[in-house]
Amino acid sequence: MLTSAPSAQAAAPAAAVSAPITTGSITTTATPVLPALPQANALAPATVVAQARASLPALPPIPPVGAAAPAAGVPQSATALPGGTAQNGTAQNGTAPLAAAPVFAPAAPVPPPSAYRSMEVDGPYIAITFDDGPNPETTPKLLKILEARNIKATFFMLGTNAAAYPDVVRAVAAGGNEIGNHSWNHPQLPKLTLAAADKQIEDTSAAIEAAIGKKPLYVRPPYGAMTPALQQHLVQKYGVTMIFWSVDPLDWKIRDAQSIYDQVMKQVRPGAIILAHDIHATTVAAMPRVLDALIAKGYKFVTVSELIAMNKPGAPKVVAALAPAVPKKKTRPAPKPGTTPANAARPANNVNVGLY
Repeated sequence: MLTSAPSAQAAAPAAAVSAPITTGSITTTATPVLPALPQANALAPATVVAQARASLPALPPIPPVGAAAPAAGVPQSATALPGGTAQNGTAQNGTAPLAAAPVFAPAAPVPPPSAYRSMEVDGPYIAITFDDGPNPETTPKLLKILEARNIKATFFMLGTNAAAYPDVVRAVAAGGNEIGNHSWNHPQLPKLTLAAADKQIEDTSAAIEAAIGKKPLYVRPPYGAMTPALQQHLVQKYGVTMIFWSVDPLDWKIRDAQSIYDQVMKQVRPGAIILAHDIHATTVAAMPRVLDALIAKGYKFVTVSELIAMNKPGAPKVVAALAPAVPKKKTRPAPKPGTTPANAARPANNVNVGLY
């Protein structure tokens, strides 16, 4: 019958083997030591497992289906995870906390441009603008022309005229037209001191506000003269947008209705800003024909604000939607019997240009 090994031997490896024993010329190996039997008072394996489980941290209970969630703002107890880190990400025993998920801030909105010369639109939209008014004689005539065609325009007014003719300013606004700032008395703003340029803008905006109750949002520099530094200053200080132009019929220089018509029709494109002057009688006289021709080609008139709202950089060019103007062919009387047409025997290099 086997007997239990001493308690000191119980700590030895179960498969320990004694060293070889040599007696004379014969070498023998001792019998391997068998594993020690547990002592009478040793704990059963089931008990050891139960104690190990009891030493583990308790996990939070799973709420039953339909149970209310914990109240907002009430701190919940953190349960330790292996490695010394709690379930809520805090560290235990000096260990580093779990890395929080990165939070990306939304991209800052891109500010709109501070100046426009024309727009990229996906329709046949244009804006017609009038400078240097209001004029008590020509501006009311122009307003009737616009109203008869349901056209809204944008008027860039001089402060001197706006202060002198507030009733005309109000009539322009009452017709649904837009009003912008064109300086007080038409100087080249970059040639002024900064304080003097500010006064040109401030006094004009004040005169327009006194007439219609609101300040203009847009400024058109006289002569289109502007520097990047001055533009940035005026835009930041007064919150205005600079408006230039893409179609210039030179109506201020060439006082001829036909020339105005020809230049507008030659230069106009979808998204264009047309420059004209309501203080010149020749310009007002040219407008019925110009406006009717543009309408016939499919163009639609909007204010500068509306055109800016339609601006879509990269928009496809709109050309096919416009109806081309059909030239009128001049008719000639039929030749009398027995006569020869005047151009029948002309040399090949003599081109007849009088038919169109």
